Amino acid sequence: MSLSLAQFLKIIEDESVLIIDARPIAQLMEGYIPTAIHITPTTAKYAIAMDIIRKDSPLVFILEESIAAETLAYFTKAEFTGIQGYLEGGFATWAADKRVDLIIDVEVDELAMDIPFDEYLMVLDCRTEADFDKSHIKNSVSLPLADMGDPGSMSELDEHFNIYILTENGDNSTLAASLLKKQGIHNIRVVVGGWEAVQSLKDKFSFEVTKVKPIGDEDILLN
Repeated sequence: MSLSLAQFLKIIEDESVLIIDARPIAQLMEGYIPTAIHITPTTAKYAIAMDIIRKDSPLVFILEESIAAETLAYFTKAEFTGIQGYLEGGFATWAADKRVDLIIDVEVDELAMDIPFDEYLMVLDCRTEADFDKSHIKNSVSLPLADMGDPGSMSELDEHFNIYILTENGDNSTLAASLLKKQGIHNIRVVVGGWEAVQSLKDKFSFEVTKVKPIGDEDILLN
């Protein structure tokens, strides 16, 4: 159902309604609605697994006009029953009259250059814990994407950090960024290409692995 801006605004007065921006990443990076979550057909399965959205969650959409019908059809076919409509005219309708937000991206070589000179820089590694343990950028912080559905997982992040979001290949970085921004954490950047891009410039970074404590006699419970 197409919604006028007035109808859209009325619906999102209910804080349980989620604004889902389902546009391609390139369009999202040009601006998006504050508090919206970036979930596309490609990333919807991750959002469900993270319990960010449920099949019955009340949803309104921001869509890219040329593929609006196709995108909405995906969510309908996937049995999301709480769809309340989409904003007529898409993001342009909102941007003409309302405040917008931005997600900033950086190339991996810029991250490499910034690390030695920014004491407040935090690499937030959103890969799985197992992948993080195998290898990660030195002093980075692990926050798996799967845990970001719980706002408490972000409790130690605040605005004095310059946060650089790192995912496996960059595809989920805007989902992670929009979740952080929804929780009021705005001093963030996403690393284009994610961990795969970091691996292409291995000589520019220092890496470490997570040390696993060996099992000693004191850790073994005897019957």
